[in-house]
Amino acid sequence: MTKVRIISAEYPLYEHLEQLKMYASVPDDSVDGMLRDILKRAMLMVQEYADVALLPCTLQLTAHDLKPGDAITLYQGGKTVVSAVDREGNDVAYTLDVDRIIVEQYATSVTVTYTNEVIVPDADKLKPVWWELATAIYDGEEADRQASILKKCYWAL
Repeated sequence: MTKVRIISAEYPLYEHLEQLKMYASVPDDSVDGMLRDILKRAMLMVQEYADVALLPCTLQLTAHDLKPGDAITLYQGGKTVVSAVDREGNDVAYTLDVDRIIVEQYATSVTVTYTNEVIVPDADKLKPVWWELATAIYDGEEADRQASILKKCYWAL
């Protein structure tokens, strides 16, 4: 079993906030702080669902029961490995292979910390989804509605 979590994420670009405000018909700057938080939340939800990097992030992934030659995929646009350690915090030998690492030793548990890379054309395909999701969150839509919006990621890609 593999578990991925986002340790830190940058905020969306100012232009993304302005585009959302136009999409959601927000007339002024009085709720910019709240909208910026909502937009970040929506983009991270879409990023996780679609497995496409939308915001620069540092992520942490933990995989268990690994033997030499096992591969660990770096999800959500994983690009640069910061560290790979076993359960005791010792470095684990690995080889980076595009968007995955190949473990070179046995380990009961490996935690990989890595950063992702946003590929703009891929991220741009998902803009309508994150705009709609952010608007739904702003409007207080229920989780079922948000889930139906996330399913649109498949059509966008």
